[in-house]
Amino acid sequence: MSPAAAQGALFGAGLAAVGAVVAVALNRWGFDKDSRRFFAALTLGILGRLLLYGAALVYVALRTRIDVTATAASLLGFYVLFQIVEIRLALRGLKTKS
Repeated sequence: MSPAAAQGALFGAGLAAVGAVVAVALNRWGFDKDSRRFFAALTLGILGRLLLYGAALVYVALRTRIDVTATAASLLGFYVLFQIVEIRLALRGLKTKS
């Protein structure tokens, strides 16, 4: 693996981790609120990640020497992994709420 690909993989993993932490924090905040606020927080998390990930990939492609393919692959892989964790946390939160 080239250094540019390794940097891309690390950058993608870190970006996905930041997105997951923010999304979990928003979802935890929304659990105690009414359904309108909960879904607003959920939507904000989804749209925020979409904007963040898209902007980061454009930045990597245009302004750096980091491998954009490795960044995108790592970002997608870790995003899926963190989605599984988020869903499990959400289900656990719903169980304790009811």
